[in-house]
Amino acid sequence: MKHISTGPHDVTVDVGDMIELHVKENTSHDYCWFTNRVGAGLMLHDIRCVPSDNPFPGASSERIFYLKARRPGRWPVSLRMRRLADLDADRAQMTVTVRNGVSDQRNASGESRSRAE
Repeated sequence: MKHISTGPHDVTVDVGDMIELHVKENTSHDYCWFTNRVGAGLMLHDIRCVPSDNPFPGASSERIFYLKARRPGRWPVSLRMRRLADLDADRAQMTVTVRNGVSDQRNASGESRSRAE
């Protein structure tokens, strides 16, 4: 299993890989990113909010969506940024292509090995 870190643009991964989708948001204005659509071959595993290192009021934070690739295919991911009680303020989309291959794993010493071993 690999961890793929990306912004909202198309990626190609293997079955079992974890995709970290990073998007900026400004929570000081009540704007948050939400999933609008996640394709059937992907599983939304977790959502986290990472605060900014900027100590000043109004600094943007980062929302991270963790998606796990469950089966081969081309799967859409659609996000919407909106206030909790308002209409959409922004949108982001990407496509995740999941291959049927086996991704590399690394052991504790950093050596690469195949899952088939």
